[in-house]
Amino acid sequence: MPSLGKREFSPNTIKTWLYCYRKYGFEGLYPKSRCDKGASRILTDDVKAYIKNLKLDNPRRSAKSIYQELLAKKFIELDKVSLSTVQRYLRKTKISTSALNTKDRRSFEMEYPNDCWQSDISMGPYLIINDKKIKTYLIAFLDDSSRLITHAEFYDTDNVISLIDAFKKAVSKRGVPKKLFVDNGKVFQSEQLHLICASLGTSLCYAEPYSPESKGKIERFFRTLKDQWMYGFDWQKISSIDELNENLNKYIEGIYHQTVHSSTNMKPIEKFIKYTDTMKFINSKEELDNIFLYRVKRRVIKDATVSIEKVKFEVPMQYIGDYVNIRYYPKSLDKAYIFSEDGKLLQTIHPVNKIDNSKIRRKEIDFSL
Repeated sequence: MPSLGKREFSPNTIKTWLYCYRKYGFEGLYPKSRCDKGASRILTDDVKAYIKNLKLDNPRRSAKSIYQELLAKKFIELDKVSLSTVQRYLRKTKISTSALNTKDRRSFEMEYPNDCWQSDISMGPYLIINDKKIKTYLIAFLDDSSRLITHAEFYDTDNVISLIDAFKKAVSKRGVPKKLFVDNGKVFQSEQLHLICASLGTSLCYAEPYSPESKGKIERFFRTLKDQWMYGFDWQKISSIDELNENLNKYIEGIYHQTVHSSTNMKPIEKFIKYTDTMKFINSKEELDNIFLYRVKRRVIKDATVSIEKVKFEVPMQYIGDYVNIRYYPKSLDKAYIFSEDGKLLQTIHPVNKIDNSKIRRKEIDFSL
């Protein structure tokens, strides 16, 4: 054969070629494609369905991980099915991570103020205070509809205490949001934030992981703040975080809230106050304070005490052996409160004072009897 050299063929092969030539002509001698071309003959239909379901349940899962699970569950045998077989199947069925992660993303905007707030934490400037370099964090809450900043403040920590403090100030000034939209950071996953939102009647919603575009409005505010205010500010003139927050508040209230937003064609403050009649506010300071207290459940031990943040508190004797619902403010442990299951204040408790306790007159025991 030309270019292939000498080849030998069996008589049956030659007879088959002759038959095809006589029946179909020259075209009958062309190699025919298999009817199952592109389909895996090694993988059974059940195994294929299992692979597909694993990938759909977790688009980021690798072919190697799926292959190892198939082996572990004995759906396939090591000497009969290779990793490349599974990889080929996933490619040909177009079940890929990139394809599965392609979602319909559309910009959205809430119709009315306080329908939804977005919150996030951004790195702030470093300050030199008392010859020490202090790292700052900006915690901000933004109203989705009006783009108004319900509250923003710099802190020297980005923990739950700082977040809840900022959230409380936002609610105090601007009312209660129907929904709070946050990312999946650890600080936003705290049980305390869940409990506070439940008490407010606010739905706590999380953005999808690795999806920064879903929080575009709050991210855009951070960029605007940096471009218009932070980058042109002389941080060496700032002597405290309080002074930093005073300047931040002047920018937000005096410039940001008074500038027409390109998306709403209104000033944030104007659109927000237009609908204040429809908003929910916490009118009582006492009620607001109670909602934002930290909540724990403690068992009262035999000496009528409970421990909160490593501080022992005295509890009335009638609670010994019982579990009590306690609320407290972590920045000020001079007192705490016992609440009923339905949220009513029952008792104020204070840290143990051993000196005062030593002066309490006890009932005398007559040992002569």
